[in-house]
Amino acid sequence: MSGPLNWFIKNPIAANLLMVLLLIGGYTSIPKLDKQFFPTPEINQVEVRMSFPGASPGEIEEQVATRIEEAIHDLNGIAELRSTSREGMGVVMVEVESDYPAQKLTNDIKSRVDAIKTFPEQAERPTVTEITYRHRMGRVQLFGDLTERELKEIGELLRDELSRLPWISIVELDTPRPYEVSIEVSETDLRRYALTFDQVASAVRAASLNLPAGSIKRNNGDLLIQTRGQAYETPDFESIVLRSDATGQELYLSDVAVVKDTFEDIDIDIQFNGQPSLGLNVFVTTNPDVLKTTATIKSWVEQRQVSLPDGVYLEFWQDQSKAFKDRVRTLVTNGLGGLALVIIVLMLFLRPMLAFWVSVGIVVAYMGTLFLLPYTGKGLDMITLFAFLLTLGIVVDDAIIVGESVHTAHTKGLSGVHGALVGVRQVVKPVVFAVISTMVFFAPMFFLPGDWGPSSQGIPTVVCLALAFSLVECLLILPSHLAHMKPEPDISEARGLTKLRRQCADGLAWFAQERYRPFLAKCLRNHAMVGGFFLVMLCLSLALYGGGYLKSAFFPRVNSDYVVGTVEMPQGGAFSDATMMRDRLVTAAEDLKASYNAQAQFADSPAIDNVMAVASENKIDLMIQVASANLDTEVMTRELRESLGDMSAAKEVRFDFTIRDPGKPIKLLFAAERVEDLEALALDVKAALARYPGVFDVSDSFDAPRDELVLSLKPAAEGLGVSLADVARQVRQAFFGEEVQRVPRSGEDVRVMVRYPEVERRAIANIESMFIRTADGSEVPFDVVATYQVETGYQSIERLDRLRTLEVAADVSEDGAPPRAIVEALLANDAPDWLQQYPGVSIKLDGELQEEIEFGQAMVYMGTLSMLIIFGLMAIAFKSYWQPLLVLTAVPFGLMGAIFGHWLLGWQVSMFSIMGVIACAGVVVNDNLVLIDRINNLKAEGVPLEDALLQGAQDRFRPIILTSLTTFVGLLPIMMETSVQAQFLIPMVTSLAFGVLFATGVTLVLVPALYLMGEDMTKLLRKTADRFKRIPSGVTADI
Repeated sequence: MSGPLNWFIKNPIAANLLMVLLLIGGYTSIPKLDKQFFPTPEINQVEVRMSFPGASPGEIEEQVATRIEEAIHDLNGIAELRSTSREGMGVVMVEVESDYPAQKLTNDIKSRVDAIKTFPEQAERPTVTEITYRHRMGRVQLFGDLTERELKEIGELLRDELSRLPWISIVELDTPRPYEVSIEVSETDLRRYALTFDQVASAVRAASLNLPAGSIKRNNGDLLIQTRGQAYETPDFESIVLRSDATGQELYLSDVAVVKDTFEDIDIDIQFNGQPSLGLNVFVTTNPDVLKTTATIKSWVEQRQVSLPDGVYLEFWQDQSKAFKDRVRTLVTNGLGGLALVIIVLMLFLRPMLAFWVSVGIVVAYMGTLFLLPYTGKGLDMITLFAFLLTLGIVVDDAIIVGESVHTAHTKGLSGVHGALVGVRQVVKPVVFAVISTMVFFAPMFFLPGDWGPSSQGIPTVVCLALAFSLVECLLILPSHLAHMKPEPDISEARGLTKLRRQCADGLAWFAQERYRPFLAKCLRNHAMVGGFFLVMLCLSLALYGGGYLKSAFFPRVNSDYVVGTVEMPQGGAFSDATMMRDRLVTAAEDLKASYNAQAQFADSPAIDNVMAVASENKIDLMIQVASANLDTEVMTRELRESLGDMSAAKEVRFDFTIRDPGKPIKLLFAAERVEDLEALALDVKAALARYPGVFDVSDSFDAPRDELVLSLKPAAEGLGVSLADVARQVRQAFFGEEVQRVPRSGEDVRVMVRYPEVERRAIANIESMFIRTADGSEVPFDVVATYQVETGYQSIERLDRLRTLEVAADVSEDGAPPRAIVEALLANDAPDWLQQYPGVSIKLDGELQEEIEFGQAMVYMGTLSMLIIFGLMAIAFKSYWQPLLVLTAVPFGLMGAIFGHWLLGWQVSMFSIMGVIACAGVVVNDNLVLIDRINNLKAEGVPLEDALLQGAQDRFRPIILTSLTTFVGLLPIMMETSVQAQFLIPMVTSLAFGVLFATGVTLVLVPALYLMGEDMTKLLRKTADRFKRIPSGVTADI
């Protein structure tokens, strides 16, 4: 290593060119980086979707989902197989193993699914899709006093316009009802004109089509022949001839049926600020740049608003650039504040030019990181920006150690180049190993499980790159600058800042010699007591956490810019009930909006902006946009819930104000072959959960049954030649309808359906007035050949790995027991009885609790592995088994600092806190490395052990204090930040900052004491071994 070091020190032009290369490379790479609010998540899933209109969830499960599962379950690369069967739709989700190519599995699944020949005839073709992530940039809301058709037509026009703009990939219109042409024919009219349902459907199919009829070969070219009879509008369908006689009299479709150009019978109604509305969701698929995309949208909205009809408005909201700018502003402001504090600290204790070149190392390391960041697949987002902030005080550590060592060499009278080389050589070993150890401790973040795993990889990527470039800068660039730095002028009467700096520097040196060294000497004389004191403090911190004095949550509850409400009405109720509940929610939200916006503090800018509510079937979704950062969304949500009063008419009510709603904290997933076992088990599990104090709102996936009409044949049917398939087909034609064709319109395939009129389809009793047509064309009443009964079914049927599943979920009040403790007690006390009572049932955790356990297990495993790797590296470097353990003593005491930091600041312990502890572990060992290396060098020079401990600690007192202080003050601004944007980052920063702070005391006091204890133990072992050697053979020693 001395070769490159010596060469760069003696060739300052090469060092400067290397620095300029990194600076220019970083600057030119910034435009290449993706700019988004959050990193692109990794979605290893393949979806198989199949539509079977009119089929019940049970039919979908039996005829669609099960067949797909059986066809694909044995393919390589499948980690998990889930399916959901709902009315008219079956979806099978395949989770791909992390190391298996998703595209290959997608092709294999498609081949298997295409080979299935037993799907129902009425079902549509299945689609197999590899799920890819799309970056949602915002939503343009179209609203005004318009009819549903006008709203959709304008929305389609705007969608097409917006999707053609640059920086935009996809625009989806959310969520209009599909067009539909409904041909309604009553049973009475069919019998009056002696027609059958099939004859009407066949006539429409035969008459409404465009068909190429070949071509005529001519001398001057071919002439194509086309038949153009496709019906598109209502008059076209009404003029279709059903029958004509010899006299030329024709029976038209309009004589028998009513043709309606309408929408599919789907219950959905959207309101935005009290008016009918549709949304335009804007997505970018690759290379997102949230700033350019949102600027394009805003400009388009402003221009397009002018040309819209009166009373029609466009509103761009859910703007991702606003959140991105706010977060960037928060991080940059706090980062610059931290950088300024770091520079001030360096200026106070080091000479100005030395502090300047050390600070330049931060910029060089960051620009080098930006230079290579695009090639790692990472961009600029909240995670990577936070990583830059996190490393602010870390990347300067090795530069401080090198700079201080060179500065010490110069003060001893060594020349510039020679002093720089000597200073660097003294610390090159601990600096290199310190950087490697920090990287090793950050490496587990590359392998975190769960949804947050891939998203958090930006932190170790940035940290490792920044540390690598900081190592390059402090070993190859910084020594060259320090070697050619002019000696500090000897000013006898310093004034102002120079005087203050000298007082601080001299004061630190005086404190190290006159206060710290005598104190350490006393500690060494009582090293056993010192070790006991630190052990007691460590146990106290662990008791503080284990005793419940610190609140914990896997993901911290951080207020969002939106309040989201979800209300679910009883299944099977009228859609008017859902719309009434929606109107009730909107009224309460608008009253709250008016109340807040009328307050004096929100006179200049409103507190609450937009209110959107969607009623869809039996579910109502409410979204309220908060425009002011001064509004506490938790308080606002509580007021909204209180203003709604009694909500007992709803089956479930849930409001959330956080950036990530994990749902209910307790989720248990049961799987079995027999659905009867799951139904009985659901009651037992709900009763068991209800016994625990604080548990409320216990629900299961079987708690919303729906009525199903089940047909069966009578004995007379066989004699008349009527099969169950004949009955089912004709009942389906009449009530659901028969799709006779699809008409292209505005980029949409419009279904043309023949069915009974709506009045006849709404009542079950009308089925009894039906006539079933037999094979010979005769008609018999329905009740002669068939009967029906009403049975209970399910809204949806969930399956996991080809087994029926039951999910039981429960909420826990804030003063209740921890959810994890409740689940552990449940599994220990009740689960054995359930497994014995219901053989074949399996139990699995789900939701946030499962993520928490997987995260904890991964952290323990990866942390242990990291420590073993560090131990191995240090053992080789120090040629000792004991000294690496001394280095690693900082890790548990870093944890102690993290716990006390959370306790002092009142923060919850979350997953980010644990990640901060892992990061802290990589930083706190550095000071131990530097100290032990110096002690070893002094011992090698022949200095007695205690003197080596005292002198080594005094020599490294200034760099240890400065590295710890710069790390702490660099993170201090973000720790003190009160904005919502920083709340979920602060626990990680707290763990790192306080861990480093507490570990500094361990390095300066406990490590020398443990070093001495280790030497005492070594001497004792040697004496014992020598004593055994002196004992004659056959004599027993009395030890």
